[in-house]
Amino acid sequence: MIPKRFKQHTENNRGGWSNWVYPNPTKNYFFKCCDCGLVHEMQFKAFAEVERKRGAFRVVPLPWPIRAMFRARRARP
Repeated sequence: MIPKRFKQHTENNRGGWSNWVYPNPTKNYFFKCCDCGLVHEMQFKAFAEVERKRGAFRVVPLPWPIRAMFRARRARP
């Protein structure tokens, strides 16, 4: 279910970036765009790259307490 209210993140930092956001890995994360008003469902995973061959790599999911994080800013044309 898409929430009716969203936390607003402002671009107060150098380069127009928002503060870092730490999504809850046990809940769905929804992002509402401030420009178009569309809602995007987002998923995140943290992983370790353990082997690389010819541009491809093998990954291993990381256990708790290792968590993912992301930040956002408007794309520049």
